[in-house]
Amino acid sequence: MIFAVETEERSLYAFDSEAQAIAACEGLDVEAAVWLFWGNDGSPLEPVFTEPNKRGLFSVKNGTYHLIPATEDHHAHLTEALEEVIHYDAAPPLNTAHGVKSHLIVAAGVPHEKRDA
Repeated sequence: MIFAVETEERSLYAFDSEAQAIAACEGLDVEAAVWLFWGNDGSPLEPVFTEPNKRGLFSVKNGTYHLIPATEDHHAHLTEALEEVIHYDAAPPLNTAHGVKSHLIVAAGVPHEKRDA
């Protein structure tokens, strides 16, 4: 599972795979930080471009990228970033902040008796 937030609309999307997230999030927008990414456990991911975006006089071309664990302080863990999300564009139960937080608790392996989400 890859989570992505479109920062201009403050919308969260949940993708089943990195390939789906990359297909949906154009390289030009990713480079401009319109999209931020997190892994299944809510840890930040950052894009690494293997082919740069290209801007010509009359055209632009999206580059090619993949996602890796983000460097420290790249952006917040998803649990913190959810405070800024106003729209959830994901299937239930990931269509609410509570649903995403519950998913992250399970993904982090928090024992059931220590969960309070």
